[in-house]
Parts: sequence; C-alpha cells; structure tokens
Amino acid sequence: MAEEIKRAYQFDFVHDGQKIFRKLLDAVANPGEIKNIEAEAGKFQGKYKSLLALGCTLLDNEEKMYVEKNPNLSAELHSLTLCRESELDTADYIFLSSEMNYGSMEQILRNVKHGTYADPQTSATVLLLCTSIEGEEAMTLRGPGIKEKKTLKVYPYIKRVIGIYHRLNIEYPLGVDLVFADEEGNILGIPRLVKMEEQEDESWHMLQ
Repeated sequence: MAEEIKRAYQFDFVHDGQKIFRKLLDAVANPGEIKNIEAEAGKFQGKYKSLLALGCTLLDNEEKMYVEKNPNLSAELHSLTLCRESELDTADYIFLSSEMNYGSMEQILRNVKHGTYADPQTSATVLLLCTSIEGEEAMTLRGPGIKEKKTLKVYPYIKRVIGIYHRLNIEYPLGVDLVFADEEGNILGIPRLVKMEEQEDESWHMLQ
C-alpha cells in the first residue's frame, strides 16, 4: 500500500492525466499515428506502467473495468482510482496485460460491450499491452481520421489482433476501440470504425 501511495503521489492525476488524455485522443483521432506517454507513465514502475498511467487517466469510481488474469494489476488500479471491477460484458475498460493466444483473444473481443444502435459510443475500450508497437508487419488502415489510407509497420501481434477483431463482423456502427501500449510508453489507437485492408492481413492464414 505504501508503494501505491508513493506512485500515486508521483503521478499528478490532474496535469499528467490531462497530458495523457490529450495524447490518447490524438492517437484515436489519427489512427496509425504512434504517440508516446513515457514522460508520464515513467512515474510508475514495472512492466505495467503504461497501463497504470492510462488507467489513472481513464478510470474513476463511476467506471467499470475488467482485468484479464492479473489480480495484482486489478488491485493496484482499484487502489489508485477506486474503479470497480465487473464482468467482461459490462466493463467500460478492458485491460489485457499480456499477449494472449488468439483463441482467447477472439472470445474477449466477441464478448465485450459493442454499444447499441441508439448509443454506439457506449462500447468498451480495450487496452492491450504488447512487446512493442513498431515492427516489421505492414498494415494498411482506412476509415475516419485517415485521408484515403495509411500504411505503417507494426509488431505482428497488433496486426493479428486487429484481423481477429474485424473477422467478428460486428455490424456498423457497433464495435470497440482498441488501444495498444508498450513498455516504452508508445500508444496506438484503432477506433471501432477504422478497418484494416484484408489483403494485407496474410498473418491470419498462419492461424488456420
């Protein structure tokens, strides 16, 4: 508990939280552009510092979170933000602190809140910690916030997760926002209405 209080003291929930929130909004508004929150996340320690910083920015006692198989991270997020943990299908924010196998990932993406036709914005946001954001896999995105299309090179896990999500065929305008983060504080936002060009996703065939 003393360590959690120390971390909370170092992280300024107002100023640091506002800086992260602006960078996160920028990442989601400009899909494919990588932003960095290391200056703020570095006030935490350990491999989950990016998720902790994002959690302290997004969570409060009125939100509901789901943390997959990481009771320590769940307890720390609750201590810092007073956010309640709930079931997967009712949580506003989903925290995935490890690179899951693709079958488990599909089940999570299938069962999170996708919003309603009247209020599609009530969908969940899924925050995924991965080894890296940048990598050698070319990925082309189209959709709101992108002029025509944008191609970038990402860590293979990111491309495969997005491919799994798109193959769920969630009806427009429903869906979830994906936020990828790595231990260096890099973040990448993929809003629910942004699509990846299918012909680019050759990695899917490796999973069959």
